[in-house]
Amino acid sequence: MYLAFTDKFMNKNEIIVRILRRRERLKHEIETRSFDTSSIGDLAFLLLIFFIVTASFLVRQGIFFSLPSKSSGSIKIEKKQIIEIYPLNQGFQYNGKVIERDELKQVLIKQKEKIKNCVIFIRMKPNVKYDRLVDMLSIARETGQKRVSLKNAFKDGIL
Repeated sequence: MYLAFTDKFMNKNEIIVRILRRRERLKHEIETRSFDTSSIGDLAFLLLIFFIVTASFLVRQGIFFSLPSKSSGSIKIEKKQIIEIYPLNQGFQYNGKVIERDELKQVLIKQKEKIKNCVIFIRMKPNVKYDRLVDMLSIARETGQKRVSLKNAFKDGIL
């Protein structure tokens, strides 16, 4: 029946030609389908730039030290230039007295104005928490002290 119907309107060659043309048209439509990736590339590039810029701001936070080299010699300091501080779990010990953070800041500001090139000796006892050392370094930075020395609390093996 199918052949009889198609014979009336077109012959077999025309059917083959139509099928081939349809295949070419579908093949061409499949090939022309594509996904535009330029907008995704732009977005990825913008995100990359954003993270690079924000990461550079994070690096600047913190406390930076310039450590002496192995070949540098020792420096002589007068006794009046030394500010000796013992961080404690509650407050700070300065000149035999226990003082709070704000009072220590005021003392360091006065000492800096009075004595040029003073050095803060931070002496840590073994039972004091690490964050107290970080707090002391923050105070030194806030008061503008440039020279800091970290020492063990033991002097000649005695506390």
